[in-house]
Amino acid sequence: MTTHHVLGLEVVLPDGEVIEVGGAALDWPGYDLTGLIVGSEGTLGIVTKAILRLLPQPEAVVTLLAVFDTVDQASEAVSAIIADGTIPGAIEMMDRTAIQAVESAKRCGYPTDAGAVLLIDVEGLTEGLEDLAHHIARICEHYDAREVRVATDPVERERLWSGRKGAFGAMGRLAPSYYVQDGVVPRDQLPQVLRRIQEIGQRYGLVIANVFRAGDGNLHPLILFDERDPEQTRCVLEAGAPSPASTASAWRSGA
Repeated sequence: MTTHHVLGLEVVLPDGEVIEVGGAALDWPGYDLTGLIVGSEGTLGIVTKAILRLLPQPEAVVTLLAVFDTVDQASEAVSAIIADGTIPGAIEMMDRTAIQAVESAKRCGYPTDAGAVLLIDVEGLTEGLEDLAHHIARICEHYDAREVRVATDPVERERLWSGRKGAFGAMGRLAPSYYVQDGVVPRDQLPQVLRRIQEIGQRYGLVIANVFRAGDGNLHPLILFDERDPEQTRCVLEAGAPSPASTASAWRSGA
């Protein structure tokens, strides 16, 4: 994840004050203000300098596709993988709506009847990497993954990832327009937040596809609609702008 490679920042705040957070040490003491700035993606200030940790390309990469019947199962598996202390190179999630759009456009081999899939990259030294991939597969199976598929060669690996990379564009198969949201939540809150997103879609009669970096809790709900319809557009904007009361409630619950 990006935040793991950013050690320190020089930032210009909205009032013009210049601050420095973090530093060259691998484990800077105190509050993780560097992570806060990185996660804010430019909304808290302008980054003018960055201290980055540079790493060599991994010797080997194994890609897994874990298939689940529900989003809850996939979310719980993500939390369990992270809690296990295993940090894959990437964990991406797509729900059924996103899967169906991607398969219609790209034919990547995702099962269209799945509730959600996880696309997981495990990377590092060749020695022991296969065992690590099997360990992650077992975690997914413990959370009721009905299938865990391992890419057998670079061609299959690229095909699986092409679906995720082309997911936003594939939404055109389902609707003329989409309104993308962008938020970060604690990974152990993913099931609750995704259920809340589904509830919002049902309340406004809107289809919402979820494509996101589950490994760092970075959500991208895509609200599908036709912007030529003024009433539908109004509902979409309202659905994407929670009330202060709901925001306060989410903050208190840790979501």
